[in-house]
Amino acid sequence: MEKQNKQWVRLGKNLSTLIGIVMILIFFYVYRPVRDDNAEFVGDSLRTVTDSIPVLKIVAENVMIDPNVATYEQFLDAGFSAKQAKHCLNYRNKGGHFRKKEDLKKIYSIGEQDYDRLVSHISIPEKKTKQSNIFPKEEKKPENQNKKIFRVNINTCDTTELKQIPGIGGFRAKKIIERREKLGGFYAVEQLYTVYSLDSLMVEAIREYIIIDTNQIKKININTATFKEINNHPLISYEQTKNIVEYRKIVGEIKDVEELRTNHIVNPDDFEILQFYIKTFD
Repeated sequence: MEKQNKQWVRLGKNLSTLIGIVMILIFFYVYRPVRDDNAEFVGDSLRTVTDSIPVLKIVAENVMIDPNVATYEQFLDAGFSAKQAKHCLNYRNKGGHFRKKEDLKKIYSIGEQDYDRLVSHISIPEKKTKQSNIFPKEEKKPENQNKKIFRVNINTCDTTELKQIPGIGGFRAKKIIERREKLGGFYAVEQLYTVYSLDSLMVEAIREYIIIDTNQIKKININTATFKEINNHPLISYEQTKNIVEYRKIVGEIKDVEELRTNHIVNPDDFEILQFYIKTFD
């Protein structure tokens, strides 16, 4: 009898174990993880394929920006990628100016499809021809309306000539000359935005008095200049200088500055500006 009882106890334990195993199998079957058809294994981690696809930000129709004054965050709000926003700011900081919407295509990270997507969020105000807020006294005098405008070549003038422009005194004239000497000259009126004490309103007011002669710009000979001489230019970065000098070592002599663009030594956006300040022969 005692032996028979032990067999029943052993059978009960085995039955309990079996029931437990069955319950565990049922649990994992019912609650098994469902594989995502869009998932793939990368190394030891799992990610969805859609993670690798760029997601375009949905932009409200009423979001409008002026690329000439927009901040980094405003570019992003208008649907620009971080890279595109950075390139636009870099282009602007080096004196570039967006005169019309199509100028966005100058930014090499903005292709045709990007432009078509972004253009509806771009607004570039038309330039004001009236300057009554800047020089009210002159517009109130009818005799000044037909007066011949005195114009100066911004790349060759001195402070005396600059001071003949309405709104330009001795201090501003001196700052313009200082900036010109550092750059070697101006290729666009918009570069005056970078002159201390001149805001965009003032620059637009004096635009009609300015003549830009790019032939007068002092250029750096990238075949003979030292690394330091090239890098000292305000608009040429250390990385650009390094690329130019290394390329010069490879080819021996740079025949034409255009090589820097075609051979991707300088990106197209930067080249549009640097071409005014570099040369390959004296």
